[in-house]
Amino acid sequence: MRRKRLAQWRPSTNGSCCFEYCNLFIPQTSLDLVTKRSGGPHPEVKVDKDRQMVVLEEEFQNISPEELKTELPERQPRFVVYSYKYVHEDGRVSYPLCFIFSSPVGCKPEQQMMYAGSKNRLVQTAELTKVFEIRTTDDLTEAWLQEKLSFFR
Repeated sequence: MRRKRLAQWRPSTNGSCCFEYCNLFIPQTSLDLVTKRSGGPHPEVKVDKDRQMVVLEEEFQNISPEELKTELPERQPRFVVYSYKYVHEDGRVSYPLCFIFSSPVGCKPEQQMMYAGSKNRLVQTAELTKVFEIRTTDDLTEAWLQEKLSFFR
């Protein structure tokens, strides 16, 4: 089985709250399935401060944006890789792979810094191009996602 190096983070050497890249592997087949259809899996990952790494928290199958928002914590940041069946204005169908960074208002500043400092490296390592951020889980709706994806045509 091929594996894709996603990320594992260790404290940076300069003492900041950001994390540096090490290695955590996610099966490539999981990413392949996500890119080919919108049914899933849709991995949700979090930064485990005690273990100092990004870890897979849960994988969702056949979940709508509205259902996904009820699964995300309201006061803790999370990263989600989500594939969505997008119907273009000309009738074409695509399944864009979206990276959604949930950074709710009211979470601890230390958590926000850990996630914000980890986001870009995780996105680059996973080679994701559709990167979105929400500040409240209520923002995650199908209409919001369609609006964001319409930019990419």
